[in-house]
Amino acid sequence: MSDTPLKLFISYAHDDSAHDARVLELANRLRADGFDCDLDQFHGCPPPGWPKWMDRSIADADFVLIVVTKRWHDRCMDKAPPDTGLGVRWESANIYQHIYDAGSNNTKFIPVLFNTDDKEWIVKPLGGATRFADPAQYADLLRHL
Repeated sequence: MSDTPLKLFISYAHDDSAHDARVLELANRLRADGFDCDLDQFHGCPPPGWPKWMDRSIADADFVLIVVTKRWHDRCMDKAPPDTGLGVRWESANIYQHIYDAGSNNTKFIPVLFNTDDKEWIVKPLGGATRFADPAQYADLLRHL
């Protein structure tokens, strides 16, 4: 690893408190392994507001880890009530735009599965990306990063 740690951003849906705790555990583990890992749980309310914070976090990240769940998928695909999951809706639109602007060449966005059964919820633009199941493939994720 270089002197400057790689910047990571984690996008996920707030499925429940246990899921949020697993996401936080992943972020803390990545930080302990030398990455500059960020997610919303590390911030009260960022000064620029959540939409700008999300935009900057995705743009500035070397890699964006997407924790794939049905809820993340449904919010991304507008299959959830319109007044729920605004963060996922915003982040996923931003992610789609980045992949589109890169000519569909995805080198930045990595699906992460806490449950291998959730692979069916990987959205199409991320379907060809290398994906990792945590914690079983954590070492593989580190090598990829």
